[in-house]
Amino acid sequence: LAHILEHHGDGDDAPKLRILCPLAGDDPFVRYAWSEGHDVTAIDVVPAALRAMRGQFGDGTEDWTSKSHRGGGGLVWRHRSGRATLYEGDVFAKRPELANRFDVVYDKDSFGALPLEMRPKLCERLSEVVRDGGTVYVEVKNKEIGRDVGPPFHVEREDLMEPTAFGTWFEHRASLGEVYPLKGPGMKQMGHILRRVMRP
Repeated sequence: LAHILEHHGDGDDAPKLRILCPLAGDDPFVRYAWSEGHDVTAIDVVPAALRAMRGQFGDGTEDWTSKSHRGGGGLVWRHRSGRATLYEGDVFAKRPELANRFDVVYDKDSFGALPLEMRPKLCERLSEVVRDGGTVYVEVKNKEIGRDVGPPFHVEREDLMEPTAFGTWFEHRASLGEVYPLKGPGMKQMGHILRRVMRP
């Protein structure tokens, strides 16, 4: 979250952010960003992962309500605070209600988990939901060996900015280097900041 706030251009007194976490699994970042007062939406296709995420909030089941979502299938879970929404369904589905809604996308490893042929659709969906000037924080793996084998796949800045990836809709603002150490040898967790270009 610190990297996002630093590069998003918001100071300590800035309004809270609307953050999207695609393919979130049960990533604790969602709960953490919510606890810091931000409005967080996560999307994942695995019901068990979202069940585990709801459990991280430490609330009873009565603190979440759900309804069917026709556009992406599955359910939409909403926390009683009004600041946490969990979509159970396909991250590639169009969701018109999310268009131009988010200040930030937090992508931890979803881009690098996808094979090349699936990345354009992910990037297109993200381009639809990020407001002009919004930030995409991307974490990817840098691998010493087996770079073409995955997931996770080895990802460089150039891969992110291919015209068939983020390059059509975003500009690269910063390479953050290694954002935290990984337990296993031969891989580094690298961070990048992208900015949504203005729509015509």
